[in-house]
Amino acid sequence: METDKVLRHTGLSEKQIAVYAALLKLGEASMTELARAGHLKRSTAYLVVEELLVGGLIAPKEKPRIQVFEGVEGMRALYRELYQSLNKREEALWFTRIGALREYMPEALTEYKKMLRRLRHPRIRELNYGDEEGKKWLIEMKRVRGRNHFIRALPTDYEFGFTDNLIFGNKLVIFSLKEHVFVTVIESEEIAKTYRALFEWAWKQGREE
Repeated sequence: METDKVLRHTGLSEKQIAVYAALLKLGEASMTELARAGHLKRSTAYLVVEELLVGGLIAPKEKPRIQVFEGVEGMRALYRELYQSLNKREEALWFTRIGALREYMPEALTEYKKMLRRLRHPRIRELNYGDEEGKKWLIEMKRVRGRNHFIRALPTDYEFGFTDNLIFGNKLVIFSLKEHVFVTVIESEEIAKTYRALFEWAWKQGREE
């Protein structure tokens, strides 16, 4: 192959050339596919990939890590992680429909208030669906939110789904409510960055409270 001839001038070994050429041809590939294309044992392919990574000739793509939790226990595990993040002075961004939480997962609101009382002026911004439940929540929060906790109300022109959404660190968290409660956590720097940008856009549309 012409590619192999070019790669030999780089000083790569035959096995490194085989793996590199296979990657050029396949793009994304499992280690089994890579080993087969390079005519190598799978264990050898692993070693060669490590060599190419160290040499800076290839880089692993970021793969989002996705976890799904069910019910109250999953929610509490998430809140523990959020508590640690806020304790490090990182900012948390919420966009939510309080009425849905109050109806299907009131435990989440109780845990949230407990967490706020334990922390000293955590950095939080909330974008809440501006219906009657959202207005009641604002009154409740005046007693517990600190000086770095800001809330804005979103217009009710568009129906907000039965979800609660949170961005902190490199994570996007989606609480799917109604009869069965699921918590989906997507861990990805790029996804978190995108949703932060969307949040900032929506924040400008919100009404100051």
